[in-house]
Formats: sequence, C-alpha cells, structure tokens
Amino acid sequence: MAYNDFGAPSRRDKSISRIGATLAELKTGNGSVVKTGTLIDVGTGQAGGVSLKLTVTGSPLGQAEIGDDAPATTDAGAVFGDRVNCAGGTPLPDGKVHFIDLSGLDPAKHYELVLFASNPAGSAAKPISFTLWDVSSFENRSAVAPGRVTVDGQFNRTTTIDPTGNSRTARGDVCRYESIRTGNDGDLRVILQSPNGGQLNALMLREQMPPVLAAKPVVSLGEDHAVIRGTVADPSNGSVELRWREAGGEAPWQKRALTPDAGGTVEVRLDSLAVFVNHEFVFVQKTADGEIASEAQTFRPQKLGVIYSTGFEPTEPVAFLPGAITTQTGPWRVAKGNAEVQTDRVAHGGQAVRTGDCVIEMTFAHSEPVLWADAFIQDPGISQARRIPDGKASSVLLFHDGKLLALDGNGSGGGNFVSAAELPGDRFTRLTIRTDYGARQFDLWVDGKPALAKLGFKDNSVTRFHGAKRLAGANSYLDDFSLSTWGLDGDSDGDGLNDLDEAKFYGSYPLLADSDRDGASDAHEIAAGTHPADPGSIFAVKIDAADGGKTKLSIPTLTGLEYTLQRRAALGQGRWQSVPGFENVPGDGSIRSFLETPDGRNYFYRGVIVNRLHP
Repeated sequence: MAYNDFGAPSRRDKSISRIGATLAELKTGNGSVVKTGTLIDVGTGQAGGVSLKLTVTGSPLGQAEIGDDAPATTDAGAVFGDRVNCAGGTPLPDGKVHFIDLSGLDPAKHYELVLFASNPAGSAAKPISFTLWDVSSFENRSAVAPGRVTVDGQFNRTTTIDPTGNSRTARGDVCRYESIRTGNDGDLRVILQSPNGGQLNALMLREQMPPVLAAKPVVSLGEDHAVIRGTVADPSNGSVELRWREAGGEAPWQKRALTPDAGGTVEVRLDSLAVFVNHEFVFVQKTADGEIASEAQTFRPQKLGVIYSTGFEPTEPVAFLPGAITTQTGPWRVAKGNAEVQTDRVAHGGQAVRTGDCVIEMTFAHSEPVLWADAFIQDPGISQARRIPDGKASSVLLFHDGKLLALDGNGSGGGNFVSAAELPGDRFTRLTIRTDYGARQFDLWVDGKPALAKLGFKDNSVTRFHGAKRLAGANSYLDDFSLSTWGLDGDSDGDGLNDLDEAKFYGSYPLLADSDRDGASDAHEIAAGTHPADPGSIFAVKIDAADGGKTKLSIPTLTGLEYTLQRRAALGQGRWQSVPGFENVPGDGSIRSFLETPDGRNYFYRGVIVNRLHP
C-alpha cells in the first residue's frame, strides 16, 4: 500500500510532502514545473518502488495551497484518514492541462488509484477532471453524485468532481479507479484539467488482489429462478465456487463448484428460489495466497415485466439533471427545438421534462410481441395540424382542439382519426398504449381506463418496438415513461392493484398478493402508506408500558390520512370502540402516540385509517 500527499506534512512521514512543498516555483512564472519523487509505503514509512512525476503548467494567480482534511466518515476519510494530512494541496492553474505519471508498476498486477481534491467551503466552484490514460484495462468506480461527480469520456475514463466544500462530512468525494492493468511498460498517466483553477490534495495507489471475474456477471431472472453467467479472469487457477443465500440475514451460504470452459466462461442456473426476495452471491477462487472473492452482487427472482422505465430523475443510473437536455441521455435525445428537465412541474417523483416546441425521441428496440407503453403528458391543448405524420409508425396520437385523437390506421400509411378523450391542459394525463405486434393492433387507455380498442397500425411493416417520438407544442410536459409486459388490464394476484402499477410505482410483485410476506396485502400497505416490498414497513399499533401504570399506544401516520385508535376486550367478540382522545387524528408523517389510563381490563387494540384527505 502506498500513498502520496500533495500538501501539508504526513502524520506518518514528512518526506511525503516534498513534491507539493516545492510547487511555490509556479507562483513566479507561467511555464511548467516538473517534480519527481517516489511513493511512500504507508506501512513502513519508506520509499517504495513506484516513481511519480508531477507536471503542473501555468501560474496559480495567488491560489493558496490550503484545503481541508478528509472527513473521517466519508470515502475520502476511509482512504486517507490517519494516513496522510490532506489539509493542503498542489494548485492547478486554470485553463491548463497537468499530468501525473506513475512508473515502475508490475504489468501482471492489478492496482487501485484514488485521488482527493478539496477547496475550502464557500469558494467558487472549481471542477477538476481526472482522466486515466496509458493503461490496458481498468474500471472507473467513482461514485456518481448529481451536481458533484460525473463519469464520462471514452470507456468512462474521466471523472469530474466539484471539490468545493468536499471536506464536509456529507461529501468526501474521490476519484477512484480499480482493477488497473498497465501496459508492458508498467506506466500510467492521469490527465488533470481545471477550467477555473483548483487544487489536488492527495493520491493513493495500492495493489489489488487479482479479480476472480474478468467483468461483472450477468444475471437473467425468471419467476423463481436465476441464471448467472460470468467469465473467470484466470481459468488456469482451476474451478471457482459460486456461493449464494438470501440477503440481509445470517443464513449459511449455499455452494456450487463450477469449471470454466476454454474461454473462462461459467454458467449456473439456481432453481426454486424465494420469489421477490433479495439474494446475494459471490464467486470464490482458491489461490496459493488464499481465497479471493468477486464483488458481492444481489438479485431478486421475479418475472421482470418492466423492460424500461424512467421518471427523468437525477437519481437514476442515467441521471437526468435539471436544465436543458443538450446531449443524448440514455435512449432519449432532442431531435428538434429544445427540451429541459424542470423541478417545478411533475406527475410523479421530483421532476418532469418540458417538451414544449420540440421533437423528443426515444430509441429503444425490443422484440416482445405485446408491449404496454405508459407515460404522463401535460399539453395545453394547442391545435396540431390534423394530418397523418410522415414516417413509419404503429400507433399515432394527436392533440387537436382540446381533444386526444388516435389514428385507426389502414396498415399502409393512412387511416382515420378517432376521438379518444377530452384533453385537460392544466394537469397531467396518463396515456397508455397496449400494442399487439402480431395482430397489428393497439388499444388506448386514458387515465387508467380503456378508451379505444383494436385500432389498426399506421404501417403493418412495423413488427416490433423501435422507439417513440413526441412532437410537442409550447409548454408541454412529459413524465414517467415506461415499457412493460405488465398491463392495466390485469390483477394477476387478486390484491386489488393492477399489474402495471404494482411493478412500476409501488415496488410490489404482481404475482404475490403480499409481496413482502409480512401479513398485510399489497393493497392494504399502499392504502396505509407502508412499503409493500419491505417486511419492516407495516401499519401496526405498538403497545408499551409508560410511567404511572399507563399504556402508551403508538401508530405511524402519513400526511393526508386521518387515524383512529380502537379497542375491544376480546378478539372476535363485541364491537370495536374508539379510544377517547384519539379519533380522526390528522397524520403528519410522524409516529403519533397516546397515553391511556388502564381501567382494570385487558384490551386488544387496532389502528384504523379513517379517510384520505387528498385522494
């Protein structure tokens, strides 16, 4: 394990700071300063075998070589805490390109590289981009955080961090590369750029145990089984062992030995798994130095149904950040005009996309024979020309004179428009299309209810889903788009919730009436505001003893619901009676409690949701 510090002296060895301390030469000119040194082994405090060359270009224009230490509870603190002092830094002049070159690495080994940068809180935003270069393979494991950390570039080589206030306990973002393999020369390079000027505080390089797998495993899920495929990084070590169990407990691992084929591929099918329960698994390989394990992965056996879904949120794997959509985001792109993600208008979640005066396209090919496309659209009802648009399409919807029209196509590019529903311009309307590619027909649902059925395709040449296009008028909005085999026309488990809403919005499983097996049906949990897929989230009364011989009754509440506590002396006998003082109590999102003075009798208690104030 080796570290190097670019600012103040190390807690362990002051010689670590020698590269950073001499960078004051930059302040006297606009050229480049090149400094070399050797990384210090944090375990021994002695110089190791890896050399570092730092090239910094330009003048820092008064930048201070100061910063803040890595917060102990963050990623940065876990790497650098108690090892080096990060309260200092090497200035990176603005608008220039700088380099870190490491040499003397073993091409046969794997390495992890972590870099930390922090500007004092309150300073102007000074994003720093780190680009890893001159390596044969790597994984960018930097944690993406909307507005703070992004990962992009060719093969995800670049991590960009805004280090302003990065030393706060809620931050501590780092640039992290793992499983680095250098070329035969044993060198690697990090390219640094900071358009507004910044500073670098600390660097860590360490050897990693060789990975078990050459890439992340692929899991294919069925209703009660999973097929796991992986490629072993070094098949010459022999067989590997797959270990799996239900997650979140202390159940013993189940094991199965697997022999890689000539290409290192292993595949296994696990049957009779608990449905809609998280499972975890790892691949383990025995070496001369002991066992090595792959990164733990989780999966949940189920019939997925939802093929693609987005709420246009920043927390999604492909993040939609507030502001104009200027590049392709996931399968979405703006083909004409402009669209922007906004936080002040939303159907569900936290933000929607304003699609006014633009053409926004979604390209996503899928061969499922029957698909449900579901989205929420708000349109002011301006008149679009009542004509059939150009291009191939299965279904066509048109907003015209405050009405929603659907094209009953003739399969040859023509057809007739049919009125489907009035189109309110002051709220989101849910539009759902069930497309049967075999029958060349589609059905239309509006706000969750059937509107039109068995409409013909515009073009019968369309045999599968290829994407969607929206030609939007001014001040139109789009939210919560999905493709699914679950639909609005079925309730497969008979719990009172349609299959699509269960899979898309509620997080429950359409084939289990009680997805988390906690005794409360999914419909009851949705009504109560608890999570149908979390056995620890349940609507229940908690009873505790309180001072003075009183009984403390507690119940979880939600804003928009009213609650009443009831009691009776025996189960199955007599009428439930309201507890005086706790009737029609408005919920506020907290746990509401009530103290009852016993009257010498034992009671059974229950909580009742009286009514929903905001349906």
